[in-house]
Amino acid sequence: MSLNTPIDDSDSLKIRSLSVTDDRYIKLEELFFRKSLLIKGVKSGTLLKKGKERGCWLQRHFMLERLNNTLSYYDKASTAGQKLLGQVDLRSCYVLLTDEKIVDKPNCLHILYPRGKQMRSIYVCANSVREPMKEIIEWYYAIRSFQTQLGYARNCVQIVYESYLLKTPAEGKGAWRRRWCILVAGRILYYKSIMDAFPKGEVKLSKEDKCEKLHNLPKHIKSGPDYVFTLSTKRRTYYWGVASEETCTQWIKGIDSVQADLLQ
Repeated sequence: MSLNTPIDDSDSLKIRSLSVTDDRYIKLEELFFRKSLLIKGVKSGTLLKKGKERGCWLQRHFMLERLNNTLSYYDKASTAGQKLLGQVDLRSCYVLLTDEKIVDKPNCLHILYPRGKQMRSIYVCANSVREPMKEIIEWYYAIRSFQTQLGYARNCVQIVYESYLLKTPAEGKGAWRRRWCILVAGRILYYKSIMDAFPKGEVKLSKEDKCEKLHNLPKHIKSGPDYVFTLSTKRRTYYWGVASEETCTQWIKGIDSVQADLLQ
């Protein structure tokens, strides 16, 4: 099985990741739970991490720590003068294998977790030259294993969709803007660029929100995308544009599925 299984991208705005239904995730998750791959103690190693400011890939020493249930990363492996750069709470993080055609590195993980009032994204890829795919799958399993032991494994597979969408400013006034969007954990996060550390904004979903395909654009909305769907919340109505009817339908179904989970 390859992490780089081709995904149809004939439509430039088509959804590129289905973490629950994509064959890659089904196989990984079934294998993971069937074999009960539980890792005890500590896992550590060097991975390449995408820099938040300069955007270059830097070597960082990562450590899964069972004692405080975190994924920590440091500036170097040696404990002498080692500096802690960040920590991810495993009880509330989401991990996703990325698509090489979207991210500029193969064998890469997207780790998404709450930091303060925002969701923080970090991207890490294999540092191994000989077996990079094996290395990144082992890290994927290790994170899932720790979450299993904490009782959060299945709850953390909640990245439903990711793709580029077109979005208008408030109430549709202004030009359409391309945003990278993630449907995760009961919200839509939208970013200026795909690998930004923090979203430009977010839409928290509720069971009362209404999502539907828009057949005719209101007069105040500028023409642009071929297909548009709206998300009406208590605060405002959001207009989202896509390039195909299929993509439009998939996003609406995805949002509906998240709302159904909110009812449970």
